[in-house]
Amino acid sequence: MAKDQIVIVTQTDDPHTDEVIVALERMGHEPVRLNTDEIPVDSKLSMSWTNDPDSFDATIEVLTSGRTMNSGSVRSVWWRRPAHFGLPSDLSVQENEFATDEIDHALRSLWGSLDCYWISEPERIRQASWKGEQLTRARRLGFEIPRTLITTDPEQARDFFYACDKQMIFKVMTDPFLGAAGAARRHPDEYFEPYEAPTTIVTEPDLDLLDSVRVAPCLFQEYVPKKVELRVTVIGNEIFAAEIHSQDNEKTAIDWRHYDVDIPYGVASLPPEVADRCLALVKGYGLNFSSMDLILTPDDRYVFLENNANGQFIFIEDKVPELAMTDALASCLVRGANE
Repeated sequence: MAKDQIVIVTQTDDPHTDEVIVALERMGHEPVRLNTDEIPVDSKLSMSWTNDPDSFDATIEVLTSGRTMNSGSVRSVWWRRPAHFGLPSDLSVQENEFATDEIDHALRSLWGSLDCYWISEPERIRQASWKGEQLTRARRLGFEIPRTLITTDPEQARDFFYACDKQMIFKVMTDPFLGAAGAARRHPDEYFEPYEAPTTIVTEPDLDLLDSVRVAPCLFQEYVPKKVELRVTVIGNEIFAAEIHSQDNEKTAIDWRHYDVDIPYGVASLPPEVADRCLALVKGYGLNFSSMDLILTPDDRYVFLENNANGQFIFIEDKVPELAMTDALASCLVRGANE
């Protein structure tokens, strides 16, 4: 059986997938799009094994598109951004939890049994997501990092504030919308406000609020002055670096992720040793895609902030078309294990 199928595991509403599919079709390929929010109601899943070590066979038929994934034909998989499963609405909370666990177990059995090229394997993406471990790894590779504290001790947080000369930021480690989506899935009859928590400067009056860190660990860092910010994306063995002129607007000076503000973007030129560290960090996790955030300081030091093993990239390409990341990712999927 020819290994010619390209599979994208994602969700119904994902512009990144839309763009990559257009690129793949332009290259003469018809990928199989698996939207996890259409599983199981709008799909059929079947897996079988025998005592023959080469007997594993699995299919997922997507009823809405007529496409079928055959395990023996899969050349490459892009693990994009799968969503929660599309279960019947009349299930009880307990039934929903049980069905979700069973579907997840079955699909992880499938993904773990595939012999193909991945961008990137889900377990490797998860391993690469821990922010504290990223800092440890980056430092070992030679990156400069901000002084960082993760704590549930209010006094340690206050001491750290003064150790940073009152230049301290707070940022969340997981969901910037503070758990609203997960809470809504578990309690569909309730409304949860999706408060957004950008990177925030902590001021002296804020110290009175630090007792709340007892409830959940909080990540604090020294504030690092910026000339520009850098978004560095690794696809396969290629590096795409963009500079973000966040200091051109007060609203983006602390956190550039205010997409309603028009600030300049451009192609960045990384020193070879910095580019090598970026590639080494990504490949050290066994990833074939990742995007990371760095700061270039006013005195030209490169400071590592964090790694996004499944980060966004089209917003960068829209601003800087020379960074043709969509085609690069599609080409990786086409090459598969020959990458």
